[in-house]
Amino acid sequence: MTHIRPFVFFAFVGLFFITAFSVVFYAFGYRFNLERGIFIYTGSISIKSAPETVDIRIDGKPISQKNLGILNNSILISGLAPGEHFIEVSAPGYLPWSKKALVASGLSTEFWNVLLAEERATLQDIPGVDSVKKTFPAPDQNLLAIARQGDDEFIVDILDTATGKSERVFSLPGASLPLNGENIEWSPDNRKLIVPFEQAGVRLYSIVTITDKLVVPLERLAHHERELHNPRWDSTTRDIVFYLDGTTLYRADTEASDDDRPLAIRENVLAYDISGNDIYYLSGDDGIVYRMSGNNPGADPTQITTTSIDLDSQVPHSIVVYDDARLAIRERETGKLWIYNKLPSGETILRPLAADGARGVQFSNDGKKLLFFTDNEISVYFVRDWEAQPMREKNTAIQVARFSSAIKNVQWTEDYEHILFTLNGSAKIIELDSRDRRNMAEIATFPAPVSQALSRFGENRIYFVSESGSLDYILFPASQTNIFGF
Repeated sequence: MTHIRPFVFFAFVGLFFITAFSVVFYAFGYRFNLERGIFIYTGSISIKSAPETVDIRIDGKPISQKNLGILNNSILISGLAPGEHFIEVSAPGYLPWSKKALVASGLSTEFWNVLLAEERATLQDIPGVDSVKKTFPAPDQNLLAIARQGDDEFIVDILDTATGKSERVFSLPGASLPLNGENIEWSPDNRKLIVPFEQAGVRLYSIVTITDKLVVPLERLAHHERELHNPRWDSTTRDIVFYLDGTTLYRADTEASDDDRPLAIRENVLAYDISGNDIYYLSGDDGIVYRMSGNNPGADPTQITTTSIDLDSQVPHSIVVYDDARLAIRERETGKLWIYNKLPSGETILRPLAADGARGVQFSNDGKKLLFFTDNEISVYFVRDWEAQPMREKNTAIQVARFSSAIKNVQWTEDYEHILFTLNGSAKIIELDSRDRRNMAEIATFPAPVSQALSRFGENRIYFVSESGSLDYILFPASQTNIFGF
């Protein structure tokens, strides 16, 4: 018996070291592969989803919540063998999301923008609102200016979406909303509107004070008989508006007396945009974009772009500015599109993104991506390096989707990794992540084609105007009550 004890002791010591090494190997991500008879270094998958409470399957096998970890506010599935895996994310009442993922040893493959659409989103109408042409959101997230077309009468109502109450602030017989796509402009303090309209074939504008419903024609303030265009509120100075008379840029005070004259601040301006305290304008003299102070327009302008674009000064242009290092220029009639992108390294890029057909552009909130689209295609240009998975390099463009039918209302969603658009009588959402395939889901359907989609993510809503004149909304994304179901 005494001879056996040393063997038992060494057996337990050996078993201890084997178990300890196994635990350590397991903790460091190693797993024993029975087929190959060796230890392999595993990888992981991390997922952030909306809704947050989801069921996950890997290669068809459900993952128990007790086997899920939380890392960087994401769901972590660890211990996965290197190679291709099939992920499925689902939740009751939602359309499933799935994708093939390539897992590498010692690395986490990230899917941090998984968005599930409801199977049957409830379309909710706005009572007492009809004959709607378009809606225009205020800086205050609970207010909408609603342009309506009554019986030979153009009407603007203000709707408080929190209470559902609306109030008429403007009406004019024999007028209509312009067909050129000009918008009602809210002042930064939500007190006033610039209302564009057409009457007797002439495009006109009125300044409307919401509280007392005072209406002042912009043409009267401007003291001009010719047609004005592109009026914009100063974003920092109260009651100040800019507008173009031909190609001359003016600055006017909407509270000025009838004797006060607007100030001409720049000649030969083809297009302009306002960002913070500054005005950016495209000069018809040389095809260069300049910046000047809106509060000190007499100061010398600063040149922004370094080379001229191939300019046709006889056609209208538009500028969309993120800051003095990132802006887009579009020729409205042809849809030719340029991007100006000054990189942190000092490299400056000014190049065409579309030879023709571009209908609109929109920068992401962080300025790292530019969404642009034609009647049939949706594309994204990466202004800066995108270092989250899947990584993308700066100064590269990708085509997100192409359709045979015309698409409308193309816009970013709140995460800037999905794009919302309408196609005939449906609203859809598509992801940028092209690994394996792009998931696209239908989030709402309508009995008539959609003329406008308006995202108000601060209200958790998307509003829709149909060609029949109805105004409806869906809750999107759906609200959540807990995190990851724990």
